[in-house]
Amino acid sequence: MNSKKIETLYEERIRKAKNKDKVIYYDYLVYKLAAGWYTDLISDDWNRPYKIKRAKYKASFLQNLPDYYFLGFPIKELLKSSYSDGYCHACAVALSLYFKDFEIVTCNLVNYLNHYNQKASNKIDEFEHTFLVIKIENKEIVIDTTFGMITDKDTYKYIFNPNKVKCIDAKDLKNTEIYQYIKQRKDIKGPSYKSELKEDEKYKEYEKSLNEYMNMCKKYVNPDNEHLQDFINRCLFQTSNTACFYNWRTDYFFKPLIDHKIEYPATDLFSLEDDEFDMILSSRYKDSIERNQKVLESYHEKKLKQKILKLVRRYH
Repeated sequence: MNSKKIETLYEERIRKAKNKDKVIYYDYLVYKLAAGWYTDLISDDWNRPYKIKRAKYKASFLQNLPDYYFLGFPIKELLKSSYSDGYCHACAVALSLYFKDFEIVTCNLVNYLNHYNQKASNKIDEFEHTFLVIKIENKEIVIDTTFGMITDKDTYKYIFNPNKVKCIDAKDLKNTEIYQYIKQRKDIKGPSYKSELKEDEKYKEYEKSLNEYMNMCKKYVNPDNEHLQDFINRCLFQTSNTACFYNWRTDYFFKPLIDHKIEYPATDLFSLEDDEFDMILSSRYKDSIERNQKVLESYHEKKLKQKILKLVRRYH
């Protein structure tokens, strides 16, 4: 009986793109998953793969971004997968603050939709998604905050096969009162959790700014650009309302207590060379720890065999 796992089209295409180094991950956890690491039911019980998959991690992307805030919340944290997953519309807008020219693209990811429906029990009709497009040396580059990746637009299309594509130009978005409101506050850090407990004036002012922002989102009208209006009224509002900020802030201030919060590496990584020596992720249970140790030993044994084989070939 052949028990070999059958790849979905999405899995096949992203594997091929990674093997050609067409995809670079700026999100460390997504990079580790792409390299073959996995968790079971517990999110911080990390398991090493027996076979490391090719993947690249670019630490400098997040490191080099200025310390901006999305209505008080640090954007460099927001762009990490533990915050950004499920909030693609708001994250694309937050990320756009770092760029003069950009395009915000909303679409349905056909290949990922089919992949999702094959893996999940709750089937969906559409995978509505938003990502950011910028230009570097006349080449269109996609930065996707949900998948924690950077790639060129053609490769992105090849992997995800987007349809129902709708775009928002930087000029159109920047001309809205909502965007100006966000931009004017990009250097303002939100209050600490202690202020929230004390309900002091700083926290009251923060709540007031969130309510003003949400009211602007709900009331925004643009008869000349229906997509921009729908994006702000529905997409942006749904992914950056008071409940969203509460969830982000709870995770952020209790970061040491949250299992899935990991300190991202400060250096770029290439899984085929660095994965063996990457000790940041750990396992929770004794069985997993013992298993990971055996996998590490197999890495060393494999490398030793490769060295011996090279020596044999050299002298014969």
